Amino acid sequence: MTPVCLGAAMISLDEFRTGAYSLPAADLDEELSLCSSCPYLSYKEFSVGDGLYYYFCSYHWPDKITRTTPPCLAGPE
Repeated sequence: MTPVCLGAAMISLDEFRTGAYSLPAADLDEELSLCSSCPYLSYKEFSVGDGLYYYFCSYHWPDKITRTTPPCLAGPE
């Protein structure tokens, strides 16, 4: 499991993939660069503040619109 920095806490990519955690757009670091092209990377905008976006993984949602394997689970090509 690759640790991902979430502020002062550490979460793994597996934990992020569960959808239980979200990351502020400003905190998306190079560890999640693989996620930037993923169809499961979703976001929610909060009305408090100016354009606060939080990204999360929707891979484990039962109503996902695609069955594509996410890049983080795909084997080497």
